[in-house]
Amino acid sequence: MAKYTFDENGDTFNFFVLTTLAIILIPVTYLNIFKKTVVAAKKNTCPCDACHKKASRAAAPRKSAGGVGKKSIGILVGWIVFAFVAYQVYITPSPEVLKWNPFDILGVPDNATPKQIKSAYRGLSKIWHPDKVSSDKREEADAKMAEINKAHETLTDDATRENWEKYGHPDGSRNSMTMSIALPTWLVEAHNNFWVLAAYGIVCGLMLPYFIGKWWYRSGDFTKDKIRTKTMGVFFKQLKETTNAKEIVEILALAEEFKEDIVSRPTDEAALEKLGAQVNTALENKNGEKFDYTKKTTSPASLKVLTLLYAHTLNVPVEDKDLAQDQVDIASKTLHLIHGMIQITTARQWLSVSLALMDMSQILVQGLYFHDSPLQQLPFVDAEAVKALKGKKQIKSISQFMDMDREDRAALLQEGTTADQVDQVATVAKQYPELKVHKAFFRVAGDNIITPGSLCTFILKVSAVVPGQEVEEEEEEKVVKSAKDDVDALFEGVEDSEEDEDGNIKPKKEDKTTAPAVHAPYFPGEKKPFWWVVLGDHKNNRIVVAPTKIADVTSKPKTIRVQFQSPPRPGQYSFNLFIKSDSILGADILQDMTLTVLDASQLPPEPEIDDEISEPDEDSIAGQMALLKEQGLAAAAIGGGGQKGAPAQSKGKGKAPETDSDSDSD
Repeated sequence: MAKYTFDENGDTFNFFVLTTLAIILIPVTYLNIFKKTVVAAKKNTCPCDACHKKASRAAAPRKSAGGVGKKSIGILVGWIVFAFVAYQVYITPSPEVLKWNPFDILGVPDNATPKQIKSAYRGLSKIWHPDKVSSDKREEADAKMAEINKAHETLTDDATRENWEKYGHPDGSRNSMTMSIALPTWLVEAHNNFWVLAAYGIVCGLMLPYFIGKWWYRSGDFTKDKIRTKTMGVFFKQLKETTNAKEIVEILALAEEFKEDIVSRPTDEAALEKLGAQVNTALENKNGEKFDYTKKTTSPASLKVLTLLYAHTLNVPVEDKDLAQDQVDIASKTLHLIHGMIQITTARQWLSVSLALMDMSQILVQGLYFHDSPLQQLPFVDAEAVKALKGKKQIKSISQFMDMDREDRAALLQEGTTADQVDQVATVAKQYPELKVHKAFFRVAGDNIITPGSLCTFILKVSAVVPGQEVEEEEEEKVVKSAKDDVDALFEGVEDSEEDEDGNIKPKKEDKTTAPAVHAPYFPGEKKPFWWVVLGDHKNNRIVVAPTKIADVTSKPKTIRVQFQSPPRPGQYSFNLFIKSDSILGADILQDMTLTVLDASQLPPEPEIDDEISEPDEDSIAGQMALLKEQGLAAAAIGGGGQKGAPAQSKGKGKAPETDSDSDSD
């Protein structure tokens, strides 16, 4: 029999508290301290100086915006409590498990004789008999004497002693076991009921609904893409069909994320004023512009965002460590906010603004200014080198630069560039892949032509090409032929299929190859590139098919399929295919596409389907069953149906039998 009691000494309750604290503190501490160091500890494989500086910045300890944060203080307090409870567990003695033993109660050895047992019983009776003690000890004597009598009876009575030896208890049942609930006794004491219930009401009745309501309310403040709804509202009002690149930066600075998440410090004003002067100087040296946004931007947070974004795109170093940390956060958030802007412009079918936003994503990732040459993504290539490349050799892209001889590349780089640095430029250039379109056309499943309003599929097959690497013509022909075969197999239901031993088609294995991170020495963290595929009408500035993201494009050709509804009227429609990178300048593709829509009357006639069912053979079981069924129907038609018609005829004496026509009329 088990008896449950509350923990009076704190033996089990301390273990409960210790376990609960460990479950909470260990993962929280790991995420708070070690998670950021794992990202910074990745090995830097790029040889350029900018990537080495980026790795050094990432490995440097990051200062908290407000000193020691509330989360860190909470973790520290939790570990202090953990240490205190662990000390209490250490100093608390382990509870002893006592077994009921009649020899110990009587004070005799285990091999005592009946005479010794009787003598010990008499001696203890004289001491603990209720009549022999004072009145104040009578209650204790009653309990003690009951144990003495039970022990004496157990050792002198054969049946009782046998029960004790078998079960450990003279009553013939097993020893009772006492178990403690891991809660202190004061929780169930009567004078503490009010405080316990009050604490329960505060936690479950007030705090729990408050935090759940707060979470629910905050979840409504964000879209499914984790952008604040107020920010999307600002973007919706501010974005216009004619918005240019610089206006996009001003709209980005108005986001609510920066007002609430970016900390404002007393030292920011002086540091921003100094940084703004440096940005203004860089702009004047670049193209004669002036950095003066104080009239358009009334919020201090927006002015800070603008200044730091311009410093990022102009590569102006931020000396203040707090502002440098803010710049890292702003650059990361801004890239995410651009995707929210693209959702709005796509819904409005604005082509030029959507393309400008995609260009802005490239600028932020590479840390370049508006309309900078893609060649400036390479180290040791400045504005003067770009002018020389464009003037002498008409070199405008990285792939064209890599097609030059090594000596020509070295001659056009910055003055004083060493041979090792020339090789370093070539190594970095290979980290900027370009897409190659192998096949791009329209198709309708099951038809040879595209009819008005049909579900049309745009098929695109692309691969990533490393600059300076030539693709053999034979290999190119194989890729194009493979693209055509893939599409034909797609609409026949078999794509690159293989058959197993039973002749069943095996499903195609997914290609799990991932593209490497893009070379982005000025962007915080690692950036995985992807591409936008857009079908638009450049003349009318309209998006025909919404942008589709494609990732993990490698040297192995990848097929992309985008479905849309064809135009409602027959004719020839001219589209523009835009393939734009989110991370690389100069790697975009613009290709003209023509969609021919024909009238549905030009579809070939559908073949007739033979739905007649052949009659079964007479000598088969199915034929015999059909014959019996026909005979049964004939018998039912004659005379009202077999046996039911016979009695009816016998009653009608002298009447002629009814004909088929009579029965039909009835």
